[in-house]
Amino acid sequence: MHGFLDELDQAFLTVQFGGAPLDFQIDTGFSGTLIVGTELFDPSCGTPAGDVKAELADEHTAMYDTFMVVVNWFDEPTLVRVMIGPGKLCLLGTDMLKPHRLEIDYGVRTVELTRNPNW
Repeated sequence: MHGFLDELDQAFLTVQFGGAPLDFQIDTGFSGTLIVGTELFDPSCGTPAGDVKAELADEHTAMYDTFMVVVNWFDEPTLVRVMIGPGKLCLLGTDMLKPHRLEIDYGVRTVELTRNPNW
């Protein structure tokens, strides 16, 4: 799975989400699966899964609506619990990264997530 670095050197992976590609910023400080901004999320592509309380990096807490959504992960339909965040924010957390291999090469400006063969 290939991604890209933006002009600020932030790493992204493009994931098939709700039938369309969506760019997710890789956030290794986020221990969840995915956060999708309300401006980009179509509730008809998932099933409501309740609210979740999350602790943010600045030590504040926030409540997020969640949905169960099927995403195309390594070309396989995978059911994940997605948090709905503000605006156009889209984050990919460590629950999606493990147990795979993430390589970010700033020299050649590439991002690659390699599937663990035991996954």
